[in-house]
Amino acid sequence: MPLTLEHRCDHDLAVVVLAGEIDVATSAGLREDLARLVASGARHLILDLGAVAFIDSSGLSVLLSFHHHLRGRHGSIVLAAVNQRIREVLRVTQLTRVFPIYGTADVAVQAHHATRTGPDTAPAPPRDRDRDRDVN
Repeated sequence: MPLTLEHRCDHDLAVVVLAGEIDVATSAGLREDLARLVASGARHLILDLGAVAFIDSSGLSVLLSFHHHLRGRHGSIVLAAVNQRIREVLRVTQLTRVFPIYGTADVAVQAHHATRTGPDTAPAPPRDRDRDRDVN
């Protein structure tokens, strides 16, 4: 299944809506598309994964690569609308400890803007029960 990507930008924030599968066949294209967004000035990415049916290790590698790249530039990458199947992959790989996960892209955008205007107006950070549990 091909991967489609749509995005909208607001200054240094890009909301990226993905649909399809993120796998060995599509991850290189995703990497190139995200690199173009970052090169055009996006330092904060919100990835809406609501229509992503599958992700493999090559897709996870792309996400981690951009996490490290953006973090080094005082940026961020967060996930939104993650379905149960993808959430389970993130949980098993302990990436729920790396990526903040929001219920919707709109909530993630609100949180992004709130953190830029001050902590008193910021919504509570997303809670993931696996993030709060020690894994031995």
